[in-house]
Amino acid sequence: MPLYTNLDRVERGLASLGIAPGDAIRPEQLFALDQWHYHGTEAIAAAAQTLGIGAASHVLDIGSGVGGPARYLAHTTGCRVTALELQAPLHEIAVDLTRRSGLAGRVTHLCGDALTFPLPAATYDAVVSWLAVLHIPDRPRLMARLAGVLRPGGGCYIEDLCSRRPFAPRDLADLRQVVCGVTVTPPEDYVRDLRDAGFADVVVTDLTGDWAPYAAERLAAWRQNRAAYARVHGEGAYTAQEAFYAVIARLYDSGSLGGLRIVGRKP
Repeated sequence: MPLYTNLDRVERGLASLGIAPGDAIRPEQLFALDQWHYHGTEAIAAAAQTLGIGAASHVLDIGSGVGGPARYLAHTTGCRVTALELQAPLHEIAVDLTRRSGLAGRVTHLCGDALTFPLPAATYDAVVSWLAVLHIPDRPRLMARLAGVLRPGGGCYIEDLCSRRPFAPRDLADLRQVVCGVTVTPPEDYVRDLRDAGFADVVVTDLTGDWAPYAAERLAAWRQNRAAYARVHGEGAYTAQEAFYAVIARLYDSGSLGGLRIVGRKP
């Protein structure tokens, strides 16, 4: 996926702040670089408030990427986070950034498949995920696993892409090949998967009205800022992310792509 290429952009961004590889980092210095989802740290703070995450909480982050949400949660709430990421290059960056930001005692990074990685039952107070479940091919199985690792009363908070109507052939190809969306379904299918897994009090919020204009504005700002970004990160990094942002904006504009937040509780 173009978003996950040119991974040195985090280190380049730190270099622009005068931070060399291996140097210590204040967590706040990463917030503009390591949040690769809609609305950055605001989205993470919203999850923490919704689920009541605090210093005593143990949180599982599915598809944790370079660790931005996990570090933010640990830094701002004092909770412990287990961050599970499939892609080894992202995992390795996450481990390095967490160590350098002084959060290794609160954030544990694991590299593995969320469908098969051994996780202890009834251990976590909350499960969170941002724009990762769409990449996982068996969502019913995933939801059953998440219900199994939560303690009774634990909460699940997911932000993800969904479909609002069938995709045209070209759009479907881009959804699969550029966005790598293998499980992008109508919201009602998402709700069914959580309920079938045993979650109660399932609430889905349609975020399309917010995310679609956000994506369009992000693309316009990206193009306007081309020279400055390429100067720091390189032309290849700029081009890769522009390709991704352009496809996402077009899929929203087609009316087929949507966004949602879905929250459930383990009884």
